[in-house]
Amino acid sequence: MVKLPSYIIEFQIAMDGVKRYTGWTDEEFATKLGVSVVTLRGARRDPGSVNGGLILRVQHMLQEYRKKAGVIG
Repeated sequence: MVKLPSYIIEFQIAMDGVKRYTGWTDEEFATKLGVSVVTLRGARRDPGSVNGGLILRVQHMLQEYRKKAGVIG
């Protein structure tokens, strides 16, 4: 089994977290990120192929929704 780098695991967790906090469909999530649905689903399938900009946008979104939910200060 191949061990994934921590940034990929964190990206997967962030993507799942944003979907859980928002309840967005893939189409809505992709639109908010400024990518196509195909790109979003590809990122979920193969997170190692994702560029750094998308990773940062997803992580920023998750942080913002955690703040709104009162999970972090």
